[in-house]
Formats: sequence, C-alpha cells, structure tokens
Amino acid sequence: MLEYQSSVFYILTLAAPRRGRNRNMSDHVSFFEFTLPELEAWCEGLGFPRYRARQIYLNVYQRRLTRFEDMTDLPRPLRGELAGRLVVEPLAETGPPAVSRDGSRKFLLELSDGMRIESVLMAAGYGETICFSTQVGCAFRCSFCITGKMGRLRNLTAGEIVAQVVRLERARGDRGRGVNLVAMGMGEPMDNLDAVLRAVDILGEKLGPCVSPRRITVSTVGLVPGILRLAETKPEVALALSLNATTNEVRTELMPVTRKYPIESLIPALETYGRASCHRVTLEYVLIRGLNDTPADADRLGDIAERFPSKVNVIPFNPSELFPYRRPPEAEVDAFARRLWSRRTTVTVRYSKGLDILAACGQLGYRQVVGAGA
Repeated sequence: MLEYQSSVFYILTLAAPRRGRNRNMSDHVSFFEFTLPELEAWCEGLGFPRYRARQIYLNVYQRRLTRFEDMTDLPRPLRGELAGRLVVEPLAETGPPAVSRDGSRKFLLELSDGMRIESVLMAAGYGETICFSTQVGCAFRCSFCITGKMGRLRNLTAGEIVAQVVRLERARGDRGRGVNLVAMGMGEPMDNLDAVLRAVDILGEKLGPCVSPRRITVSTVGLVPGILRLAETKPEVALALSLNATTNEVRTELMPVTRKYPIESLIPALETYGRASCHRVTLEYVLIRGLNDTPADADRLGDIAERFPSKVNVIPFNPSELFPYRRPPEAEVDAFARRLWSRRTTVTVRYSKGLDILAACGQLGYRQVVGAGA
C-alpha cells in the first residue's frame, strides 16, 4: 500500500521548571504531577476524605475548571485550603497561536518559572494530533536536526508533559473524536523515559484526560534499552524509530548514537517490541539527496521493514542554511517510495506541514539556534 499524506512532527521547547512550582507560589504543587491514587493519598494525608481527589480530578480534567472557587461541589473551607496548596491551571498561552497556511497551530506557552515552550496542534482527515516535547533541547545531535544544535538543557517532568498536553487539548476544535498524542517534538523521549511513562499513566486516568495509551506514540533515535523497556512495560504504546539510513556508516554520519547502538543491535530490540505489541513499528526515514536515497537504500530499508511488523514514513528533508543537505526532487522521492512499496512494504510519504512558521520536521529551535550564533 502506497500512501501520500502531509503531517508535521514539531514541538519547540525553550525551557521548563524541574517541578510544578509557580512563581510567587513556591509552596504550591502542580496538580498535573499526580496520578489519581496519589492525589487520594495526598488528600487523606491532609485530613480530607479520599473521594475529594476524585471530585478534583473531575473538576479539572472533565469540567475544565481552573479555579477552586468554581468547584462548588467542594466545601468552601476545603476550596480555600486547596487553593493555597495546588496549582490546577495548565500552561498559560503568552499570546495567540501562530497559524500555518496548512492549518497547524503553534502555541507559545509559559511555564511556572517564566520559561516558555512551543507545542503544535494539527488537524487531518483522521483526527487531531498533539505533538509534545519531553526535554529541553536534545543531547543526540543528529546532523540534520536544528534542535540537536541546542544540546540537552534538561528533562521535563511528567506533570509538565501532562500540563502541556492539557493546554493544547483544550484548544481542540474536533471534540467528537479522540486525540492522538505523539512524542515527536524536542528531545529524546527514551532519554527521559521515567517521566514519559508516568505521563502516559496520568493521561490514561479514566476520570482524568482518559487518553488511551494506544493513541500515544513514542519516538526514539534508537536507544535500545528504552525500546526493550517499552516492550516490557508499555507495549500498548506505539513506537516510532528515526532510522534515516540503512548502513551504519551513513547512519553514524547522520545520527552519532549509531556508534553505541548500531543497526545490528536495533533490529533485535524492534523484533522484541513487535512480538510484545499490537502496533506496527513506524520507521521514520528522512530522505536526503545523494546520501540515503539510492535504490540500494530502498532495498535495504525493505529488508529491515520485513524483519518485524512495520510501516515506513518517508519524509523529504526540509532544507536549512544550517546544513549542507538537500531535499530530493519530488520525482526521486516518488521513485524511492515506489521501489520500497514494490517490496510489499506499507509506505507513507510525508511532506511536513508548518514550513511557513518554522514548524517542519528538523526545523525545531531555529530562532534559538540562530540567535545563539550557531
């Protein structure tokens, strides 16, 4: 099956706090850091009945209330007590979102310490998708990605991830269908896997956001221990691998992580995940002219895809003056995809959205990197 679609994989994070603490509210705790059982225990520890936690969960996540004074099913003294202890408002927008010609919306959000992140909400025929970040910057320095030039500044907490998702979820227009979540923004999710898996648990709470793990995709540059851990602990979460080359030599040029986790160690890990999960592995392949776009590359990619349940996203490279690489012409992209398709591989060609707002795949952090003189 050969399919052509458009999408964007984009989130730009400038910075974020280590914990859900608010300026001028340093003794407050972020509500979004709690699972429901933890909030029940927290309420009980303060002398409140455990069922109050369920009421708070419903008020914040289902009724979308952001002030305790509006939670009229709670006693007034309790509302005052909670207001002095918990932050229940998701990340604040600093202004109207940037809107791409293709309809993607990029949000600039302020974190509780005054730092800011950007996240993207996209709509397509199959529903809406929220792209979210897991780290500030990225440590893995893929040679075609602007975000890697920033380095990794720090991890996001689970609560920051949840509060990020909740803010964008509340901006959705299509309320009749569920939302898809993709950890394909800034950072390497499996380099912050504890927080990511905890966020998945919070997002899946039935009285909370109620996002099925099956609607969440975690991407990786190929951290084998993380892939194996996902297979063991959360196989219901979908997996996307940024492969981008079919030989270790080329992949090392593009993705230095290959030195530690070569293709020969990646494939067995993907096979393990494939046996554990109901999902096919998505192989992301950024197509760069003259580097990884030959017929031999397509054949080797087909060989890899046959090793486990998979589908391939071919993503034509998004050019930047920061890199020497070029995007293949459309005819060459088509020829590469059709050769791959002839191997009975499911192929999607994705021309990224958001180019006009610097929101396309590989462009994350452009203004920050250029501003820093990179």
